[in-house]
Amino acid sequence: MKITRVFLALLCLPAMGLDAWAAFTAEQTQKAAGEIDSILAAHWKAAKVAGNAPASDETFLRRIYLDLAGRIPTPTEARIFLESKRADKRAALIGELLGRESYASNFSNFWADILRLKSHFVNTANVVPAAYAKWIKESLRENKPYDQFVREMLSARGAGWENGAIGYYGRDPEMPLDNMAITTRIFLGTRIECAQCHDHPFDKWKQTEFYHLAAYTYGNKSVSEALGGVRDEFKAREQVIHEDFVREKAASKDGGKAAAAREKERLDAMEFRKVLNIIRHGIGQLLSPVALDRKKDAVLKLPFDFHQSDGKPGDVMVPRAIYGTAVETGGDRAETFARWVASAENPAFTRVVVNRLWKKMLGVALIEPLDELRDDTEAMVPELEGHLEKLMVALHYDMRAFLAVIANTRAYQSVACSAEFARGSGWHFQGPALRRMTAEQVWDCIVALASHEPDARDLVREARDERRIAVSHMVYDAYLNYDGKATVDLGYASLASEKSLQAKEKVARDAEVVAKRSGDKVREIELRREIGGLERERHEAYVLNFLTPLVANLVEKKAGSGVRAVVDETYKMNTNPAVLAVETWRKTYVPGYGPAPKSAAQTEVLEKAQRQHRTLLAGKLGYPEKDHAGFVAYCEKARGEWMRASELESPAPRGHFLRTMGQSDRDFVENANPNASIPQALALMNSDLISAKGLLSPFSPLMQSVARAEDKVEAVYVALLARKPTAQERARAVEAGGAIEDLVYALLNTKQFIFIQ
Repeated sequence: MKITRVFLALLCLPAMGLDAWAAFTAEQTQKAAGEIDSILAAHWKAAKVAGNAPASDETFLRRIYLDLAGRIPTPTEARIFLESKRADKRAALIGELLGRESYASNFSNFWADILRLKSHFVNTANVVPAAYAKWIKESLRENKPYDQFVREMLSARGAGWENGAIGYYGRDPEMPLDNMAITTRIFLGTRIECAQCHDHPFDKWKQTEFYHLAAYTYGNKSVSEALGGVRDEFKAREQVIHEDFVREKAASKDGGKAAAAREKERLDAMEFRKVLNIIRHGIGQLLSPVALDRKKDAVLKLPFDFHQSDGKPGDVMVPRAIYGTAVETGGDRAETFARWVASAENPAFTRVVVNRLWKKMLGVALIEPLDELRDDTEAMVPELEGHLEKLMVALHYDMRAFLAVIANTRAYQSVACSAEFARGSGWHFQGPALRRMTAEQVWDCIVALASHEPDARDLVREARDERRIAVSHMVYDAYLNYDGKATVDLGYASLASEKSLQAKEKVARDAEVVAKRSGDKVREIELRREIGGLERERHEAYVLNFLTPLVANLVEKKAGSGVRAVVDETYKMNTNPAVLAVETWRKTYVPGYGPAPKSAAQTEVLEKAQRQHRTLLAGKLGYPEKDHAGFVAYCEKARGEWMRASELESPAPRGHFLRTMGQSDRDFVENANPNASIPQALALMNSDLISAKGLLSPFSPLMQSVARAEDKVEAVYVALLARKPTAQERARAVEAGGAIEDLVYALLNTKQFIFIQ
């Protein structure tokens, strides 16, 4: 009875949000799952095969956690489920997992692989990928319908802080044709990229069809209008000089030669490029670029080497869908394209997503590969594919509700198929395919064994990314709201100061050369310090005389009189003088641009409260007082290093455990490596995470659960495999006579741990 009450209590917390996303009631979900099973049963009968036997509770438990939560259950979670007597405990657990943060974490990894999500984009300010990653996770947390999710990406425009979805196009800056090829593959399952250069040699697509389709998004452009006033001012000053030239030329007797020479001399004296570099100096990557807009006059033409019979080089390509009809939406071609792609009337759109989610749960799609559809492509169970498409539309593209239906089917809850699927052969879906865990799943499983907060969000990283976005917004508005003429005047003033410093610097460097040649080390060191001082003076003067007026003006216009900018005293600045300007922006807070930074005192209070919380947790877990400090230190390390894969850089750096285990480099769609390797085996045996510093520490949840258990062999099996050992396994463990740590090592390196059964 106690276990049942605990289980119900756990269900109630996440389930409070369940009604907000559940498109079906529990009864409707079971009915929909039954309809799928009926279709499969008829298919099995026709194919003269039998469905697999039902999976045990232990197998189902581990499988559903890995498929929905992305990790294995903790020992407590495993015991609560396995000891529950509820008749509907499987359905209840499915609903509970779909309402957890771990679902958003797991499926953000899933979509990161598909969308090639990176934490750093090429030639784009980091604000864009930060906002994009945040948008994806928030979309999953709020269970945004899939059609809306896609439509928002494909129609995105605006600045990163307004619309994180612009990251979809920001992933391929100034590469509209390549982006279109990827878009059709991801969302329509159509490999049309060959038609970018010539008519498709293996499919029906013509090069002109590709170009007509690409015309929808060809007008996308990365922009940063913050310096628009500066550009206008430069043009105005150039115009004045040019008008003087025109008047002088009209009155000249030498054909305007002298007038042209004077125009060039005046333009050279303006030193526009030097002034612009000064104005941009304090921006760095903060505004490079941060927004997406449309070029209204953009025209896509057939390439100069086009040689097909249905057009000629230079022909203008008007937007045209490759099948069906795209309904115009107010002149925004990208919006029209987005609505055409993400429409229930577009059969390929629904077909691809149901196959993606079916494959996520069953290991094999109904059509393989699912992103290479052709006119003759037929599903392995056509009736089921058609039924799933209708179900997805009926659910209004609710991905959680769709996953709940699949997870409740007999097919999903059956013993796994041990045979390997071979492309071109049939597959009957008698149970899920036996699969290796993804790199992210392996990492997250080990994190669950090593961290007492296995599903924790990295709030420090989130705050840092939020601050990064806010700083870019602040810098953008600071330049945008400062008069263009005044900004240029500040640039010229800084240029005058720069020339004076350059003169002093030249004298010092010449003297340094003389001192070096003469062997005067003391004088050489003095001169180096003098040069370093001039460098600091240059950047400090820039901050004082250029950036400070911009900040003051922004505060007055955006925050109002009487308000002051605040310095983030907890921000650790880079001491290199060359980045002083950018670092000054990063440590400056203007009210209205994100949450105010915490003071050092406030930060200390929070850290102290966290230490106290962990100290109390140590006591509750039964650690003696002498070990409390060690437990707190362990937990702090876990929060700093052992966060879930979705909370880390995307992708992880080379050499990281995730990359060793095959994580995608995010350069191509679904580019993860599912194959085993020697480095993977070595990582599982020798990684710091799998040592006394990590999950083998007496402070880890794994070893803590083992220490408290009477049957320590059983505790290890439950923690790693979500089941008790067989009599033979127990006998072997006892016979080996090794330490518990050896048993952990052994099980971590078994196929039973690495595979999803």
